[in-house]
Amino acid sequence: MGEQLKYLTVPEVQKIMLTILADMIKYFNEHNYHYVLTGGSALGAVRHQGFIPWDDDADVALPRDEYERFIREYRPYNSQYELLTPYNTENWLYAYARVSDTQTQADGKWALVHNGVYVDVFPIDAVPKSKIGQKMAYYRMKYLDVMRNSTRRIAISKQEPGWWLKPLLIKYAQRHTTGWWVQRMDKLAQKMNQRHVACSNIYSLYIVQGLNKTRENFPLAVYQQRQSVPFESLTVYIPAASQYYLTQMYGNWQALPPKKKQKTHARFYNKGVEVHD
Repeated sequence: MGEQLKYLTVPEVQKIMLTILADMIKYFNEHNYHYVLTGGSALGAVRHQGFIPWDDDADVALPRDEYERFIREYRPYNSQYELLTPYNTENWLYAYARVSDTQTQADGKWALVHNGVYVDVFPIDAVPKSKIGQKMAYYRMKYLDVMRNSTRRIAISKQEPGWWLKPLLIKYAQRHTTGWWVQRMDKLAQKMNQRHVACSNIYSLYIVQGLNKTRENFPLAVYQQRQSVPFESLTVYIPAASQYYLTQMYGNWQALPPKKKQKTHARFYNKGVEVHD
């Protein structure tokens, strides 16, 4: 007799994400936070009036000062959820916050994941005004992010560019813990914001530039000026200049990507639920 995990379907994952998002938005609205949905969540709000059909994560961003207040003060209304950050979670795997469902667990195929179904929370930080400065800032964060991600790898796909070099990279990165690299990413983002907040009008989700490059570098007004839109059963805020925002992020965002690019991030299961053969 074998035991197998019973994985949640994407609609089941989205249903949990929606309840997490509802908990967070209630808190934001009651405590005067100026959040926006970003990335694929903003795209889903405009193109699908909710989640992208195959998406299994959600992204929220806050101005740096509100982000820091949020990670200090947020207590989910639903006790089933928990806030995970580099400050309250030992050897946390990410340089940003995540609100996670404690009754579920992610099963990462290529890297360690220590949370359940989740919603990501990013700070919005000032970055250099000049294109050259932005590019240099990107490479600094990219290096740290590659090191961070290498420490949590559990498998390598031969479909990855330069896959044959990855074992050496992983060995080099693992001189330090994931948390060590995370702390350096967090400090870099804070210092970048402090250095440029008074002299630049360009802002970004700098902490995730290792993934998104400089596509999320926008004039501050793009993140400050918001519009409310329907999102599944909720009403949420996204950047008011949504067409401009989505075009810079995704190009021809109105068209669905080909099936092979309609990918999920992880597989999720309910803790304690197994299928017996």
